[in-house]
Amino acid sequence: MWKVLATGLGILAVLFSCVFTYFYFKYLRYEQDFVAEYLLKNPRKCAVYWTRNDSLLVDHHSNAMMTLGSVSKIIIAIEFAQQASAGKIKLSEPINLGELARFYIDDTDGGAHGAWLEEVKKAGLVTNSTVPMIEVAKGMMRYSSNANTEYLMWRLGLNNINANLRKLGLTNHQPLYPFVSALYVCSEEKSATALKKMPMKLYLERANKYFELLKVDTTVKSKFNLAHIPLSVQKEWSDRLPSATAKEYASVIEKIHNRKYFNITTQKTLVTLMEWPMLNPQNKAQFRLYGAKGGATAFVLNYVLYATDKQGNRTNLVVFANDLGVFEQTLLQAELPLFIQRILDNKADSQQMKIILNKMKDK
Repeated sequence: MWKVLATGLGILAVLFSCVFTYFYFKYLRYEQDFVAEYLLKNPRKCAVYWTRNDSLLVDHHSNAMMTLGSVSKIIIAIEFAQQASAGKIKLSEPINLGELARFYIDDTDGGAHGAWLEEVKKAGLVTNSTVPMIEVAKGMMRYSSNANTEYLMWRLGLNNINANLRKLGLTNHQPLYPFVSALYVCSEEKSATALKKMPMKLYLERANKYFELLKVDTTVKSKFNLAHIPLSVQKEWSDRLPSATAKEYASVIEKIHNRKYFNITTQKTLVTLMEWPMLNPQNKAQFRLYGAKGGATAFVLNYVLYATDKQGNRTNLVVFANDLGVFEQTLLQAELPLFIQRILDNKADSQQMKIILNKMKDK
């Protein structure tokens, strides 16, 4: 018996060693930077557009259509800022938390909405179960609350939001739609096979139907079943999110960064929404301006940023990585902050990132 047990343990040890060795050489072994080297090894999965002081440093697949995830919330932020500037909405308007809860689905946003709620309560910004409208938009941009996003789609109007695509010159950008409401369609269908067969037009019609229902009847939320959203279904949901190009988003963040495109009051609100990284004392010590927005699903990891350091050096960066495995996405997300730090370094680290990323041209 003991010999059998020992043999079994030995086989398990060998299997574990083989699995570890495989993952080590496939994912964990790198020389300079994990994210940069992953992008180099997987050039077809990514798009990069990086400028410094108006000089183009890296341009890889910048015209390829890529799933955006929450990066598309920048377009909503722009419409929000414009409507505030025009007096169509008031930044101080009290918004009942129950109105936001209409669009919240438990365990589907990585804890983003809960983290935002905890923060506004801690900061004393909740009064009689309401928060100022501007805090709703901050929750969308800094915490990436999907519930807040869907609420703002309602208040601002999807047609108004999507009208910005033409105005901003984003000719390839797919229209935004209520992607939280689309999860109800996925739950209803239960299978990736059924979703694959569904025409996009029908998918959008059904997502919008749930969006309209949630505005007036929250009992519809009982129809959602998280057990019906396995990874295969999540992948279909993720793949159907709006897409655009890295070069288009580089043009959007430059419009915010240069302070010349939008009027003064619109720009002021955009700064409030985009430049949440400046709340970090270390960033405040290093930069004059620093705005950013990430976007992630289990299969997507995107990040866009603009920054001007204390020496006046201007950096714009768009990095899109799509069609990732869940393990790949998790590792990339963990290593992304260090990659960003190296990109923003004006010295040796930044130069090394440029060298690595430019090798993608040969792939």
